[in-house]
Amino acid sequence: MDYYEGLDPSAKELVRQYRQLLDRLPRTFSTFIITELQKWPNLFEPEKAYFRTLLEQLDSLTPSERYQIFGSLAAFEARSGCNQIQAPDPVELDQLLIRHIKRSGLWMPWRGEIDQIFAKIQPGLDAALYGSDHSHRLVVILYDQEITIERNQLWHRFQDVGLRVPLTLGNALTTGPFLEELFTGRPAGTTPESTPTLFTALGGVERARPHDSWIIDAGSAAIDLCRKSVGSLDAKGCPTGLSYTRLRDFRQKISDVIYHQTSTGQITGPTELADYLRTLDVSPVQGDTLNGDYLVSAFVRDILLGGAGTLIINNTFVEWSAIQAMKRAQPHVVVARFGVRYKMKPFSSMLLFSKPRPTDKIPWMLDPWGSFIDVEVLSYYIWLKSQQLTPYRGKTLYLLLADGVEEMMVVKPDQSTAFPKASQGAVHLPDVAATMAEWMGVTLPGSTGRAMMALLS
Repeated sequence: MDYYEGLDPSAKELVRQYRQLLDRLPRTFSTFIITELQKWPNLFEPEKAYFRTLLEQLDSLTPSERYQIFGSLAAFEARSGCNQIQAPDPVELDQLLIRHIKRSGLWMPWRGEIDQIFAKIQPGLDAALYGSDHSHRLVVILYDQEITIERNQLWHRFQDVGLRVPLTLGNALTTGPFLEELFTGRPAGTTPESTPTLFTALGGVERARPHDSWIIDAGSAAIDLCRKSVGSLDAKGCPTGLSYTRLRDFRQKISDVIYHQTSTGQITGPTELADYLRTLDVSPVQGDTLNGDYLVSAFVRDILLGGAGTLIINNTFVEWSAIQAMKRAQPHVVVARFGVRYKMKPFSSMLLFSKPRPTDKIPWMLDPWGSFIDVEVLSYYIWLKSQQLTPYRGKTLYLLLADGVEEMMVVKPDQSTAFPKASQGAVHLPDVAATMAEWMGVTLPGSTGRAMMALLS
């Protein structure tokens, strides 16, 4: 059987070039590669570059080097009976292999084999992919004004790696003016329609590429600012934007489809549900996302179908989307904006796709305090996960701000260097905007702010 027959032409050409290599690799490893290559039309360019480089590097190994890396996994597969499993296509074969390994109680030993392989090949991959990339990255994490902020707990997980900087907000105490000053660099109320934002400036640089800046918003205020800044519904020159609120209809559509499958008995367990979701062909409609092409649509589908809780919890959607965007699209700028979630309902919250009778419904209630507890953890996860990604490690400036709070947290790229000992005086939001522009090497037209150079040295 030819497992490569259904591949996209570009992926098939890549396989043709490295066919002999793939046939020599252990089954669980080669099947993983083939399964990922089947997603080729929906892969971002950094993902495609990764697989090209992976195959190129593995193909350059001598037989003895290849045995040193993969010999132990090949022996494991022979002992565990993986070599006896057959399937008509690579996706089904991958699923059968994983199930066989789990049922045999060998999941952890197998994971150990895979980890050892990547420990050996990852340094070479990183050097080939990112060795010449010294460009700066920026991650901005925002809290909506409706979240109940506990000042003595705010950003406490970053206290050993970050610096608190006092802010003078003036008239920017609410969400609209706050975001306006932060991303235009101009005092609130002085910006006319179509005022350029930081994202406009980033879109005009020579290195700019599609999906190079992302806004992931629990609401839609940050995305609305971008639409306003260009004065056009198509929002050209704006970043890729995902809004949990704007995706409401799409989320409901997914829930309805899954409810129908489960309520009619067509799906009876979690394994069948997972298999069904892999084949579910749904996409958000035009306008649900900002600058959302087919890659972004596929990304949203994967986030909502594959991320635990992303379909029903707005802040989980923001956190998981931000992490996956950095892992897959590797944008230079990511803005993650958290909001207020609803209170989780006792017991009924577990029945995600149920359709309760009207008399059984528990009213939805906002949970500002619970939201604060959540986003403190989720913000830290974004930082922690990005530190594990080579394109971001040692190159990323992190800014954490909360609407209406006269303080921000700054986390430097290089944790081995300390912040300047001199205390940083209070700054205005246009100064923060100028600092972001300076860090990213762009000019923010009309900005009245001054960059905080001490934080960037």
